[in-house]
Amino acid sequence: MAFRGFAKFKVNTLPAIVTNYLVCVITGSLYTGPAYVVNQLDPNASWFQFSAFLGLVFVTTFFLMARTTQLRGVAVATVASKMSLAIPVIFSLFVFKIATNALDGFNYIGIALAFVAIWLVSKTKSVENAPAFNWRTLSLPLFLFFMGGLIDTSLNYANHHWITTAVEPVFPIMTFAFAFLIGLIFCLIRKIPFRKKDIISGIILGVPNYFSIYLQLKALSAFDNNGAIVYPALNIGIIIGSTLAAVLIFKEKLSRINQIGVALAIVVIFLLSHQEILKNL
Repeated sequence: MAFRGFAKFKVNTLPAIVTNYLVCVITGSLYTGPAYVVNQLDPNASWFQFSAFLGLVFVTTFFLMARTTQLRGVAVATVASKMSLAIPVIFSLFVFKIATNALDGFNYIGIALAFVAIWLVSKTKSVENAPAFNWRTLSLPLFLFFMGGLIDTSLNYANHHWITTAVEPVFPIMTFAFAFLIGLIFCLIRKIPFRKKDIISGIILGVPNYFSIYLQLKALSAFDNNGAIVYPALNIGIIIGSTLAAVLIFKEKLSRINQIGVALAIVVIFLLSHQEILKNL
């Protein structure tokens, strides 16, 4: 959704992303408390070193998403990034084997239908003047698919093995700090200017971006790091929110297929969380 707005207002994507990462660091530090953040920093800790790796992955993935949006359209970028939930789901079920015994038939049906719902909601008419299909244009959404999956899988792994309650709000701050430094160095080397509207767009994006990662870690902890439940529900929620924003802000109209996808997405949310819903009735 952010990149759709960037395209509309002709925002230079990379400087806006880099600014967004700095705002994430500031937002997280103010929310957590600067003194608390400093006290938790430990360069020798596994989570600290992993945050540097994840910062590089963040920058690369955002850049791939921007390029995919520009070359193949918003729909392709959205589907590629959201369908990447297959990777953390597979790792959670068959590699990490987290809470697999707690899943029932309804959960597995919900996981499968999540992919269908995301595809239906994301489906749009072909973009006019879109580039012809070739392996170069195919490679971008494929890379975006794998990088998006790598981010979610990495967060799941880090939260399961290294991130404690004390470190939970600090880990995103360090990840965004490394992403900012890597992105800034790249912009300086390439001599990419930071225009006023790029900076303003980055500021607007930065505040919710920090909390999106922080709350994702909280959700993983709440569901015992069970990515097979968290990531389908999370992606369904994001795509419904993006769709509603597209209708309300950009005045887009949903096709019949999109409407079916939204309805199916609501069913998916119930299937994924029915144990918790029934428990509280």
